[in-house]
Amino acid sequence: MVKISIIIPIYNVEKYLPECLDSIISQTFSDIEIICINDGSTDDSLKILQDYKKKDNRIIIIDKQNEGSGIARNIGLKKALGEYICFIDSDDWLENSTSLEKMYNAAEKDCLDILIFGGYSCYEKYGKLIKWKGKYRLKSLNKKYFKNIFGAKNIKKDIFKFPTTAWTKLYSREFLIKNEIKFQPIKVGQDQLFFFHSMILAKRIKVLNEYLYCYRKERKGSITAVKHKKDSSPIYVTRAVEELLKKLDRTDEYLELAIDRYFSKATSWLGKFDKDLKPEYYNLYMELLTHIRKSCNGWWKYFNPKESDGYRCLKIKQFIARLKYRLLK
Repeated sequence: MVKISIIIPIYNVEKYLPECLDSIISQTFSDIEIICINDGSTDDSLKILQDYKKKDNRIIIIDKQNEGSGIARNIGLKKALGEYICFIDSDDWLENSTSLEKMYNAAEKDCLDILIFGGYSCYEKYGKLIKWKGKYRLKSLNKKYFKNIFGAKNIKKDIFKFPTTAWTKLYSREFLIKNEIKFQPIKVGQDQLFFFHSMILAKRIKVLNEYLYCYRKERKGSITAVKHKKDSSPIYVTRAVEELLKKLDRTDEYLELAIDRYFSKATSWLGKFDKDLKPEYYNLYMELLTHIRKSCNGWWKYFNPKESDGYRCLKIKQFIARLKYRLLK
């Protein structure tokens, strides 16, 4: 059996793809398969994949129409044969040649469902590459998580202190298949449901206090770099997480915590939304707000946003609503 299946969704990244692939094929850990899903690229990404496949037969190419990275990753999961699953974005790269070896050894030693590690945020400034631990640092975690193996039952209120990205983890494929853990087919935040689903079910999790991944921040053309939001993904994430908890009969444990996290994200987007598209988003947002007021207790019961509210105004209203909820709870 292949030890690690690496799944890479690819869309119009001809400038960055070689660096990504080079960082993988040069790993000291060689028992891998590299599943590359070309998600309808219109540049030379597919040609680059084909050229690399001639040099390395571990590369598997799946060519398909554009449907987004969530669907692409799910297709990769169906194809994967590895003992473990590693997700890499096509404009990112592994930190050094021993990254996969360190991941595998740590996961295999303790028969883990999920291994968590750090990632650098990387960007170019004045022609130089800047790397910092930033958003994907592990310092926000309680020291107890670095000492022992733990499970979902041990992390309930700390769950969102862990990095939520798919690429800061190595997953047991058996664990993912058994629990039918999949990515959400939306444009942005496809990995949020995947993260939450896996973290509330995993029984054996460990943190490796090393930074093994490099995330390319604010790449031109990247969806995450868009300042004015044009998509309703946070609303779909909030609803999907609620449905998941109902299905698993875990609403008493996690619903208020999850809505606090994901509805806050939807609120943040309301303040940043594209002006021309904001009315449509606001309508969906208010439908969600009405729904969660009925389904779950929380600060949103005292929150009254307007379509014209900007980001700062919403933050102030949210702060006041949280304060009122705590005082009247």
